[in-house]
Amino acid sequence: MSDTQLTGGTYEILRNRLRDAANDLRDRIGKLNAERNDVFGNIETRLIATQRISTEHNCVPRDIVSIGDHFVFGYNVQFGLKTEIRLPDVFSIYRMEDHEFHASALDLISDPRFVKDFEELYRFYKGTTFLRFFVNGPTLHMVFQVGKTANDIKSFKWLVTGSQIEYVDNRSDHEVKQPPQHAFAWQRATRDMHRYGDHPHISIEDKVFVETVGGDLTVKVENNTSSGEGIYAEPVDNPDQKLDDAETYYAIVGNLVLMKIKPYQENQFRYIVFNGKINEAVRLDEIQHACVMLPGDQGLIFPGGYYLQSGEFKRFDHGLADMRYERTIASSNGEDYLYLFSNVEHGTYVQLRYNQIRQTVETPLACHGQTFFEAGEMVCFKAHESPQKHHPIQIWQTPFVGDNYLPPSQTDSLLFKIGNQDLVRGMAECSEVLQLIEKDDSYDGLYQDLVKKSGDILDSYFWIGNEETQRLDVALTSIRDAASAAVEEFEKVVRVRTETKKQTDRVKSGIEGTLKEIDRKRFESIQEFVSSLTSLREHRGHAITLKELKFADLALADDLENRLTRATQRLSRRCVVLSA
Repeated sequence: MSDTQLTGGTYEILRNRLRDAANDLRDRIGKLNAERNDVFGNIETRLIATQRISTEHNCVPRDIVSIGDHFVFGYNVQFGLKTEIRLPDVFSIYRMEDHEFHASALDLISDPRFVKDFEELYRFYKGTTFLRFFVNGPTLHMVFQVGKTANDIKSFKWLVTGSQIEYVDNRSDHEVKQPPQHAFAWQRATRDMHRYGDHPHISIEDKVFVETVGGDLTVKVENNTSSGEGIYAEPVDNPDQKLDDAETYYAIVGNLVLMKIKPYQENQFRYIVFNGKINEAVRLDEIQHACVMLPGDQGLIFPGGYYLQSGEFKRFDHGLADMRYERTIASSNGEDYLYLFSNVEHGTYVQLRYNQIRQTVETPLACHGQTFFEAGEMVCFKAHESPQKHHPIQIWQTPFVGDNYLPPSQTDSLLFKIGNQDLVRGMAECSEVLQLIEKDDSYDGLYQDLVKKSGDILDSYFWIGNEETQRLDVALTSIRDAASAAVEEFEKVVRVRTETKKQTDRVKSGIEGTLKEIDRKRFESIQEFVSSLTSLREHRGHAITLKELKFADLALADDLENRLTRATQRLSRRCVVLSA
């Protein structure tokens, strides 16, 4: 057996060993997760019911907020010539019991100071409308729009303690503000990053190279200014711009390089995410307004989807635009996270629910308002554009319970002593190992990453080798050992693949050159036909030989052979015609 066959065979054996260990680890995680759910109680996200509440007047709902077992419903009513707006014209309160809504009096928010401030607001600011509820820790703000835009606001501040609410003041407008919209800081590319040549580009910390000259925006992975070829390209409006004419910003987040680029004489920035592990770039303008981190630095999430460090990404077409990051709600088990994005002006929200173990986002939920109760029930609604009296409201069960909620649990279990959040973190990191194994070996540093990641998990969690936790260490050790052996074998495979590619390129170049020469040639003698047919036969032998090479491109070899066969048949027919 040749060295090439041995190398390829050994490598495939190691790859199969990794896949077997991955299946073993996946089974063990599944069993551990089932036992964890039994111990700590598993709360799944599901729709419980859809109820309706009725308001006295036709109105357009704007938002909703829970206080104890009650919720306040805020809306806007157009009264025409009515000059005095009272509290019931904007708010109503309902108590939720057994997943049903019961109308309550407004006593909860009837503090005389608030009522006075509220009525004066509508009296002094013509065109005042209720905008939304803003919750920040124990404080609740009732926010009203008093000008032309959603930034012209007046706020009433309350302090919420359990099921009680205390009016504070109407002088805290400055507290109503959105959190930072990006979990990173954009850095501007400077002139010392420029690399000049026939095809100049900007070097972003030698990780990726980008330019907007020559008629297109190009992303390259090699610091090669003699070539304009890259892994990604798209046209620019002005083809005559120079390297420093464009505005280029970047941020590095783990394996990812985020780029914010505005080519010369264009009005909009373009946003591109480059992943150094898979050498791929994707246009993601959705990160323009908001982009925050997923737990455990697993990747990024933005209003229109998510992008993981591993290269997995997904977009959602929910039809909402100009959304901003509102807040993150974490479940008590540390497994589920809800990322809330909003458009304050339109009163729309979109929820993206991320599961840290599965590393996926569920189908987004778009609505016009939502609030959570202590046991994890979420009440949300979608408003109609025209005023209505009857308003459908959904009740969902979610894992996002309150701080004081204690789910039923088995306190005598070892899993309980370890703690739910620690188990979730460990299983989430195991899931990252499984995702790596599913990558092909073009993923940069794949086996080194597998060795490090599996080793880190084995060293970080004291419970990893316990029988009660399904002996995850057995599968992880197999993965680490197989990945360690694959590191050296893969280097051999890379050398073989490189040589195969070189030989394939030589054969392909020779065949294409001969085919072009035959197409252009005027045959005037039988000898010329014989010579060309001999050449085609020799090239066909080379094409067939390519199939015997390890890691050969069989589809390409078949295509070359078929092209040669067709060319031989055409040339033979021409020869017969000439000889006749």
